[in-house]
Amino acid sequence: MNEPQTRRELLGHAVRGTALLGLGGLGALLLRRADAEGAWRINCDLCINSRLGAVGIEACELCASQCVLPLSAVRAVNDHARCGRCYICPAYFDVKSAIDERGLPSLKLCPRDAIERKPIGWIDPDDPANNYYEYTIDEERCNGCGKCVLACKEPAGLSSIRLEVRHSLCLDCNRCAIALACPHAAYLREPPRPSEAAR
Repeated sequence: MNEPQTRRELLGHAVRGTALLGLGGLGALLLRRADAEGAWRINCDLCINSRLGAVGIEACELCASQCVLPLSAVRAVNDHARCGRCYICPAYFDVKSAIDERGLPSLKLCPRDAIERKPIGWIDPDDPANNYYEYTIDEERCNGCGKCVLACKEPAGLSSIRLEVRHSLCLDCNRCAIALACPHAAYLREPPRPSEAAR
């Protein structure tokens, strides 16, 4: 048979239960506050790699080099609905490299070989320029350097590639090292969109 609890034991259980409830409430409050503050995002209108009108410049690689993570939480994303599926994609090929025997640039642009090129449909061997390709970014390899984003920008490309913060990887630092380093204030914390706030 169980012995009756002493007042001291009963009081100890009550204090521990109250502390656990308080910690749970504090955790919920912090989560709500973090949601209200929003998340880190890249404003494509401010980012020098994607901003229209900024031509003849070197790619800004601060998203790749300044993140506190060994492999940045920023990744390049191809919006396939906007992609031209070009035979010679300026984001995939280094269009300034020598031409190979197939008539294609001999070097790839991505330093980490993170963009995959796959043919779509039937391949026309007589007119290679008549073929279309899908360009997919391997997020395991991509470090968000932005070179493909800069190259895909108009007038050479269709601006289908952009940089995005992968929130599943982001540590959501209060003083984000990328945001502090960005000279164009393109990396900023925005409040959640109405559709996200409703979730």
